[in-house]
Amino acid sequence: MSPGRRNKPKNLLMILMLSPYLLLLFLFGVLPLIMAIINVPSKSPSNPNGGWHVFKIVLHDFRLVPAMWHVLGFMALFVPLMILFVVAMSMMLDVNSAPWKKWVRLAYIVPACVSGSVAVLLWYVLLEPTLSPFKGVMHWFGITQATQIWKTSNLTYILVFMAFFALAGQWILIQFGSLQSISTEILEAARVDGCSQFQLATRIKLPLIRKYVIYMGVLVFAGGLQIFVEPQLLNSSVYHGIAQQWSFDQLSYSLAFDNGNFGEASALSLMLLVPSLIGALIVIFKTDMFEDVTLKSSKKIKKEALEREAVKA
Repeated sequence: MSPGRRNKPKNLLMILMLSPYLLLLFLFGVLPLIMAIINVPSKSPSNPNGGWHVFKIVLHDFRLVPAMWHVLGFMALFVPLMILFVVAMSMMLDVNSAPWKKWVRLAYIVPACVSGSVAVLLWYVLLEPTLSPFKGVMHWFGITQATQIWKTSNLTYILVFMAFFALAGQWILIQFGSLQSISTEILEAARVDGCSQFQLATRIKLPLIRKYVIYMGVLVFAGGLQIFVEPQLLNSSVYHGIAQQWSFDQLSYSLAFDNGNFGEASALSLMLLVPSLIGALIVIFKTDMFEDVTLKSSKKIKKEALEREAVKA
């Protein structure tokens, strides 16, 4: 039997296993993307004749630059803080072999159960000087009115805290899991060579989980770029006007549902897709995240054999 016929049942089984995901990907990924592309040149109040120059209209929107600075400022604080804190805490969790470590892991995952909408309510109570359990400390620092906290200039820091405490715990556990995949033989050999715990973490463990850290960084970056729920709820439910069109997604939402400019909203959404797509390509092609180790080794062996044959020739 030829190799092609032998692999045919395996290929069919693979297609059957992938079919539910492919269906969902088409319905909620590819199809909305096609609809967005179709909507871009459609007629709108700001683009009465239609056309693809709608991208230029979006770039000249007076709300785009402030939204860009808001989001960039948020990510400049949020992304490094997440990566550094998560890597450090996962390393510390990996070093500690105490029997109560499982309860620490549980404590890390609990904040991840708080959704964005609930987090807004939680942080509103924590930062409201008349309601906060820390109001004594706040009053000691002279913070007695809500307007001293809840203003647009402070919003970047407030949203960083919200997002950080909601996501850090689950990423600590994910990176802790990646550390468990490191071979104990490698760690023991490093200890025999005289590596301290700090050297073991920085020179052995961190390079071995580098691809997982990059993967986390890309996802955290993409999530920060698409921040919407927290500023939208703050603007509509807590203090009206504090975060009006504060982020890119809020601006896109406003263009579509407040102004009826679905072409501009689609154009802005496609523009935001580009950096996320670049990040996904980096993860796929630069980190070996989705490549099997055996397959990679066989490719390396085959490449070396071809190079030897080329030298002999």
